[in-house]
Amino acid sequence: MCGRLNQLELFAWAGIKLKLNRRKKKQREDKRSERGFRYNICPTDYADVVTMENGGDDVEVEKMRFGLIPSWAKGSKPEVWKKFMLTFNARSESVFDLSSYRGPIRRQRCLVPVCGWHEWPDRTTPYYIHRVDNEPLLLAGIWDCWDSSDPADEETGAVVTSMSVITTPPGRYMAKFHDRSPLVLEGERALEWLQPGLEKEDIQDFLRPYDSDQLEAYRVSTVVNKATNKNEEVIQAIEPPVPQD
Repeated sequence: MCGRLNQLELFAWAGIKLKLNRRKKKQREDKRSERGFRYNICPTDYADVVTMENGGDDVEVEKMRFGLIPSWAKGSKPEVWKKFMLTFNARSESVFDLSSYRGPIRRQRCLVPVCGWHEWPDRTTPYYIHRVDNEPLLLAGIWDCWDSSDPADEETGAVVTSMSVITTPPGRYMAKFHDRSPLVLEGERALEWLQPGLEKEDIQDFLRPYDSDQLEAYRVSTVVNKATNKNEEVIQAIEPPVPQD
């Protein structure tokens, strides 16, 4: 599972030279997208997401809801917001089968840049996972855009752009903390994930457990357990890192 994200300001990717442009706000966009967080980004919060537009020529950053709402969803914004609260992760084993994900996995893939994420091995003890060198991690995701037809939603913004993080079985190190892990992509492989026109077999080739000796996890305070705590304390270590071996 990957249910708490942490991000930094726009960054320079190590090994990839790209100019990242922030997308202009859409008309009628959900006003919650104006309120972004950097730490302890929870499901239904908004996060920075990287997409590739115009046939692969433009790489843009935009705010998306953490928890995908499919374009075909019916109901008012409060109704679909509640109905799709648990779509923040998309399992690699079923992503081509479930109706919410099978369109986006083929046509609308994205990257979610994070400085790290949290896991709870025993549901009460949080750990923060990051790279030892503090370089960003690029999580593979999928996205969609939903437009409410309920006139009551116009005041708060009827258009919701949202995403889910792909998860796989864990690599060796991540298995210490959870039975699922976000799909992490590196270098040019991350850019390939964004390319349009990939066939199903090409996409499936990405869906492999991630392992790296650069991953590090350490215990943090239970302040992260409360979704309203959005400060840097949620990633501060209270115990030494868990060794790789």
